[in-house]
Amino acid sequence: MLRIVSQCIKIGSIALIAVLVLFGSVRAFAYYRDEAARDAKNGQPVLVTIHTKDSSDAVASKLSDAGLINSKLYFRVLLRFSGKEIKPASYTLNIGMSTRTIVDLITTEKSTAKTENKALTITVIEGWRTEQIADELGRLGLNGGADAFMEAVHNYDGKQYDFLKDRPDKHSLEGYLFPDTYNFKADTPPDDLIQLMLDNFSQKFDEQMRSRASDMNLSVNEVLIFASLVEREAQVNRERPVIAGIYINRFEQGIKLEADPTVQYVVGTSKEWWPQLTNENLFVKSPYNTYQVDGLPPGPIANPGIQSILAVLEPAQTDYIYFVVNPSGDGSHLFGVTPEDQAQNIAYNKGEADAPASCSDPWADGCVLAGQTTGG
Repeated sequence: MLRIVSQCIKIGSIALIAVLVLFGSVRAFAYYRDEAARDAKNGQPVLVTIHTKDSSDAVASKLSDAGLINSKLYFRVLLRFSGKEIKPASYTLNIGMSTRTIVDLITTEKSTAKTENKALTITVIEGWRTEQIADELGRLGLNGGADAFMEAVHNYDGKQYDFLKDRPDKHSLEGYLFPDTYNFKADTPPDDLIQLMLDNFSQKFDEQMRSRASDMNLSVNEVLIFASLVEREAQVNRERPVIAGIYINRFEQGIKLEADPTVQYVVGTSKEWWPQLTNENLFVKSPYNTYQVDGLPPGPIANPGIQSILAVLEPAQTDYIYFVVNPSGDGSHLFGVTPEDQAQNIAYNKGEADAPASCSDPWADGCVLAGQTTGG
């Protein structure tokens, strides 16, 4: 009996030690991961604004949230023993500074860290991808720069917005950051900027438009996918409904979308977000590569403006399936119904053939108007 009890105790002890080792390993991994992330940001400037009404606890929370201090308690202790009072102002502090240095800087009347909390303005251009918005915010001087904005986008909850529920990637807001002009301060939290853009989207994409999308059996996410393609393809406003109609025709007929912007979205980098494509690029493996996958990509590939969204909700009713850039240089396209039309248009684009049939261009003399059926 004693042997059995002894064995049970031994097994229990081993199990407990194993659990403790595992728990310790997890904690150690988390610690070193966080330290590595902190080290990567060392030296990064952070703007912190302290208001007259802010208590020492509130200041400690601001510093902690900004990644400037590890312990709010330690900060409060140092502050108390310094015998100084916090001076309300905006301060530029650097991640990696000692807590003691931070206390000195925010309690000195003529602190070298004092800075102006500038009023900033961003104009989000139709067709920008989220990274381009982040880059511009960083250039303008948003607190934390592009990285802080992208991190906020990745972690944004968004449960208060019903239109975000059907997005497949809960860590992306691509397509929903409505293009417009926004005013903010340098220390505005990225979450507040995101909310401004989403509130704007919610207002612009109104109930009537949502009802129209439902009538078309399209989710909000699908409308924005089509609209983002139109935004990246159309340079002439009158062509938006035609291009929208072409992509919807392809989708409904089970034809691959073969949209260049979806491939650009995959291969684009910070050096060039919308690069010129090579033939090799068309074979890149990605659910966004519409040359290789059927149907729609998982989500929008840019943030479309209202005109492209309306074009999807009221597309031109044509039989067009194909289009190619018009060599005229005015940003317009040549349109076609059959593969033969497309081949002729491409040859003309390359300067290898005469001008295509008039109905390849819906605005050419003798051709039907956009929005009317070509009759095939």
